[in-house]
Amino acid sequence: MDIVSTEIISAALAPILLISGAGLLALSIQNRYGRVIDRIREFNTEMRTFCRDCENDAEKRKKSIDLQTELLTKRGIYLRNALLLLFVTVLLASLSSVFILLEAISSSSLEFLATVSFSLALLSMFAGILFAIMDVALSYRAIEVEIEIERERSVP
Repeated sequence: MDIVSTEIISAALAPILLISGAGLLALSIQNRYGRVIDRIREFNTEMRTFCRDCENDAEKRKKSIDLQTELLTKRGIYLRNALLLLFVTVLLASLSSVFILLEAISSSSLEFLATVSFSLALLSMFAGILFAIMDVALSYRAIEVEIEIERERSVP
């Protein structure tokens, strides 16, 4: 009985580690996602409070905000997709552990289902990481846009 318990725990270890890794990635991405959403809200507030005395400056700032908001919206989509895929990873890895446990306590063979759910969890995690990488690449582009427009603004 003791050997069987050890085998069950060993078999369930890989999905548990995958859940832990996906959770850490999701925490990091959730933080980035929150910052993107907050920044979009700040831009929207700024757009509503422009002064009409400085028309030329205001137009350049509006252009900057529009471009940055567009990039931030794309980033938000990438981060949302990454988060959703990481949550799917956790769900599938958990399901894999459940299948391993059910196979151990029942006479039915659920090895195929455990393998499929674990494989799908790995694919989901991979796709989530790809979306996170796309966000990182796009985040630098938003800074470049802001710098370009600020340079245009400071030129007389």
